Amino acid sequence: MRKALIFAGLYSLLCPNSLQAAFDSMPVDPKGIAMSGAMTALSGNASGLFYNPASSATGQSFAGISYAVPYGDSTLRNLSGAVTLGKLPFDRRGALSVGINRYHADSYHEETIVAGYARELLPKVRAGLAVSRMTQKIDGFGEHSATGVNAGLQADLTPALTIAVSSTNLNAPTIGAAKSKLPRTTLTGISYRLETGSMLTVNAQTAPGHSARLLAAGDFPVYRSLHLMIGTATNPSLISAGASFGSGRLKATAAVSRHIDLGTTSALGVEVSW
Repeated sequence: MRKALIFAGLYSLLCPNSLQAAFDSMPVDPKGIAMSGAMTALSGNASGLFYNPASSATGQSFAGISYAVPYGDSTLRNLSGAVTLGKLPFDRRGALSVGINRYHADSYHEETIVAGYARELLPKVRAGLAVSRMTQKIDGFGEHSATGVNAGLQADLTPALTIAVSSTNLNAPTIGAAKSKLPRTTLTGISYRLETGSMLTVNAQTAPGHSARLLAAGDFPVYRSLHLMIGTATNPSLISAGASFGSGRLKATAAVSRHIDLGTTSALGVEVSW
């Protein structure tokens, strides 16, 4: 039954009244999965480009790779990787990022390649722009592609408080045999870091023709380099959790997320910073 629901969402892209299951703000890395996708107002993450193009302009460089099994089904696979180069030789306040996310099922194949540039415009104010190339292939139905434009902004109001906004598919591209329009999706978020080092964040997700979603999460240091993360989201209902352990510049993260209808997604990834 679960697999039937999954493929009903994927194949719906071929229908005029698409459910927009594909390319629809799905978390791509373990931290994003552990935080239920509430990543808009966060930075310092290799896969930040997927959530908010502005998050890369932190002056750091990152590289990461992760693997996930969506909804507990071994026939579904998700592989992603990203690299961010900060403090560029030609722009010490800028950063270049590139990422790839591949989703595969038995006969469904989806790939997103994203490239972006971010810059600190003012002290503690970052902006970013990215272009994504999305390719969808369904065996027997051919291959279809679309190009999306994404933009984001982050502002540190205080050392502890950050507000942000990120929009994907600003150009509302179409994809699939039925020319289904990918919605302009906007995430508005706020994060607050407590004196203990714990971080709390809340995001609101909106898209034309779709019900609004609320995403909330927390990241809690518990022992030296060990962090625990929890998250929740509405419409559809999600609960998530994860843990990361880092020694120096190397960090490993594991996460699980429970979808109310489709089941449990598990993910594992590693990340290095310099």
